Amino acid sequence: MKLDYNGNSNLEYNLFKSVGARMTSTFYGYSGFYGEYCLRSSLEYIYAKYLDYMKIAWTYEQKTYVLSNEVRYKPDFLLETGEYVEIKGIFNYQNDLPKIQRFESEYNAKVTILQEKGLRQLIKDTPFVFEHLKQEWKSHAKVRGMDNFGKRNPMYGVAQSESTKAKIKAKANARFADPSFKEKFLNSPKRKAYHESRKGKKTGALVPRFLLTCEICQNSFEVIQHKASKRRFCSKHCSIQAQHGKTSTTNSDIQTLAHTFALDNYETLLSVKLNKLKELFQPLSDSIQKEHNILDIRTICQIVTGKPCSRKELLYYLREYAQKVRGATAKNKAVELEDKKPLG
Repeated sequence: MKLDYNGNSNLEYNLFKSVGARMTSTFYGYSGFYGEYCLRSSLEYIYAKYLDYMKIAWTYEQKTYVLSNEVRYKPDFLLETGEYVEIKGIFNYQNDLPKIQRFESEYNAKVTILQEKGLRQLIKDTPFVFEHLKQEWKSHAKVRGMDNFGKRNPMYGVAQSESTKAKIKAKANARFADPSFKEKFLNSPKRKAYHESRKGKKTGALVPRFLLTCEICQNSFEVIQHKASKRRFCSKHCSIQAQHGKTSTTNSDIQTLAHTFALDNYETLLSVKLNKLKELFQPLSDSIQKEHNILDIRTICQIVTGKPCSRKELLYYLREYAQKVRGATAKNKAVELEDKKPLG
């Protein structure tokens, strides 16, 4: 979508080049009150501040229009000039553009689409700073993010006027005056499920479950169908035990693999550089992963040495083991790189 700004604060978009495109923008979804209106984002707040600075009268979401395809559309801003302005952080061309075009043709109106880039250009000649206004809106006392439930909702505790209540009541009565709508509402599956759930009854079809046996504790447990092929353990506790090799059988097998690795790579253990330990122990890690499905090198180090340690301490442990078997000097320090030796 190509947006061009001109001196009349109008944004023209090239429909021939923009269909199917998508312009992304930073998310500013913080709603709150500005004057008598509840704005839905900091972009709308910045534009409202600009209009007030330019002394342009405006209203916000004043009316909802019903289009010929029964889609409802409520423009953001209506200016005193009769022009509509739609503020968009992210503009969905596939869904929003046809709706706006239909509204323009059916109601003989003009809608200006204003995004972040155009808004920044719009306030360039004003005393406002875009980032300052954005932070000002977020720090506003009644501004809330997308978590709009309960007291976090800007409309929480705001009482509706008697005229608004009368409009809601009249609209509800008009809808229920239609026999087809009333029958559809009373027989709605969602309505029935809601009332059943209020009585403590489970609603909906029960998903079939399968009985499995835990590989660690041998207890039986149930899972739904799509998890039956993946679940091996009944709980997180058993899963951690399997992952970290807490059984004596697994510990002894891994220690045997490590000792064999130390004897086969004894010369390399004596001359390896500390920045090459990961490459040195990679074959050992791969074999343990293949046979015991343990991935974490820290877990492997703990099983082999009997205490939490690093690769460096694992290196010294394997050297000491090799010394006992071969009678070699295992206390030789690993070779340090020249640029890692202390100065002086």
